[in-house]
Amino acid sequence: MLPVGLQAKTPVFTYETSDFIYDLRGYSPDDVNVGKCHQMGKLKDLIMARWEAARAQNAIKYNLNCMYKLLPGDFNLSMQLNVERGELRRKPQRFHRVRESFHDKRWNFTKLEEKEILLYLRCRDRPCSSDPLDQHVLAVNNSPLERGHSLIIPSLISCQPQVMTEASVRLATDVMLLIDDDTFHVLFNSLLAQASVNHLHLHALFWPYDSDLINRKCEELSDGMFVIRRPNWFVHTIVFQLTSAEMFDTFVRKVTKTLDYLSEAQIAHNVIFSRAQPLRTTGDVWCEDSEHSLPQLVTAYIIPRNSVVGAKPATNFNPAALELCGCLTAYTFRFFESATEESALRIIDEEATLPDVQFEGICAKVIDVLQGRGFRRMSIQQDTDEDVSFEPSLMDELRDSFQTFALHSPRRLFKNESRGTSSSKSPVSAFQFSFEKPQRTPIPPSPMATTTTFTTVDSSKTESTCSQISES
Repeated sequence: MLPVGLQAKTPVFTYETSDFIYDLRGYSPDDVNVGKCHQMGKLKDLIMARWEAARAQNAIKYNLNCMYKLLPGDFNLSMQLNVERGELRRKPQRFHRVRESFHDKRWNFTKLEEKEILLYLRCRDRPCSSDPLDQHVLAVNNSPLERGHSLIIPSLISCQPQVMTEASVRLATDVMLLIDDDTFHVLFNSLLAQASVNHLHLHALFWPYDSDLINRKCEELSDGMFVIRRPNWFVHTIVFQLTSAEMFDTFVRKVTKTLDYLSEAQIAHNVIFSRAQPLRTTGDVWCEDSEHSLPQLVTAYIIPRNSVVGAKPATNFNPAALELCGCLTAYTFRFFESATEESALRIIDEEATLPDVQFEGICAKVIDVLQGRGFRRMSIQQDTDEDVSFEPSLMDELRDSFQTFALHSPRRLFKNESRGTSSSKSPVSAFQFSFEKPQRTPIPPSPMATTTTFTTVDSSKTESTCSQISES
């Protein structure tokens, strides 16, 4: 668990809903009292200062030595080379379902060190959750993609599994509204969608290149629910946008209900919270706000996708939320050097893209959910102790964390009395395992062995007989 007395050493960023910036274009830093939110300054400045302090205390595994390139093509993809992340990041856990219960035997964020905690988040006039003891944490990502890369951990001590809740959607939206930077994103990966830990968390990340997803034409399916279909973007996407303070609750409710349905239906998904121009349903497929005159509004892009079962090598190109919004990561120089838009999209098509028919069915279900039809939220199925004890993935993770030590080889001794038992009994019952040195026992003669009789011959009689034969 986290160290006792941590709150006294870690700053608490306290804010109010009046501090939210709904439109970055209509916001000027000169119009805001810098000390209004927190005595140490605005949230972005505090995150960067605390992140650098954590790096000075060796809370980060490596220095950022990244290269970037743009991939020519239809989607303006950007790619980062980050070799150290592929080699040094924590080994991802393995999962079998989108909704799995939290296991304290696995690594989780209660094991964070004090130096990894950047700050606590607390809304003074409208808390994100009803429990006053909830601690919403911003922690450093010790294998970062970029400077300032952090983890948002809602209700840390509640130990919630990696399933988005209304409180986590609220917290993600709050953080987006508090950061006055259009390169800032909040990302979520569900289980089977490249999440590496089954403890509720989101990524807070500054990325130096714009995602071209924000420039794509949408189609409105229902009141406030939009979609971007292929080929307008390379993966099918559900979109919601927060247009004003009056629409805050509606935005949170729609995003939460959509994610509830996807997780309940065991559909893997990625979520990207970003700043985008007002959604449009007419005009060209692609249109960029080159004059920087349109509003920049918080927008949630929800991407249902194919499930990825099992952990893949960390150096592979594994499409997660960041990659599906057009910001790719490469962990080997060979892939970085040879990658093209075509080769990257081929991998994404194989691992993430849903068939058109399946996406249309999901959209129809989501519309029913938003209109209050055909959905009842269920609790996460709790695994039994037997499931936890013998789950192969859990045993692999525990084995990786054990220290290796030498033991005498166990000897397997066959029990004679177990012969002839029914085949319904476990074959293990026929064996006895022991670390003791077996006692040597004399081997009895076999009843089938042939008995041999030896006769003693008198040598003097033999010599006499031989002499008589020679005389004759």
